[in-house]
Amino acid sequence: METKITKLDKLTVKHIAKRLTTAVKPLAKELGVAIDLGSCTFGASNCRFQLKVALIDSDGKAITEDIDCFRSNAKLFGFEPDDLGKEFAYQGQSYTICGLRPKSRKYPVIAQSDNGKNYKFPCRSVLGALGREVPDWL
Repeated sequence: METKITKLDKLTVKHIAKRLTTAVKPLAKELGVAIDLGSCTFGASNCRFQLKVALIDSDGKAITEDIDCFRSNAKLFGFEPDDLGKEFAYQGQSYTICGLRPKSRKYPVIAQSDNGKNYKFPCRSVLGALGREVPDWL
């Protein structure tokens, strides 16, 4: 796409997103952070991207909002902060706890399957799978 953009459509916005992602990679490396170009909304004449910047932990992984939330709110949901990264089995599938979304009352626990896809779980299911006693208030 070498001509000037005169209209925004799905294909054009995808092209812009790809170019922006490529453009921020050197900046992320220079600053030692992770930069993620999130979701986008667009109309015929404008678009808005959600840009997320996260620090990198000692393992080289981005400290996402979900990770921060788990660390600071774990006890409120019956977990311990060091439960982050623990594996559990649910319906024959293995998952790793990777975050918490406190505003999601029914399914606040975020866990990643072996295939790399994220799933949401109720606290009771995850605590039970970890062999923990589920508090009455959950």
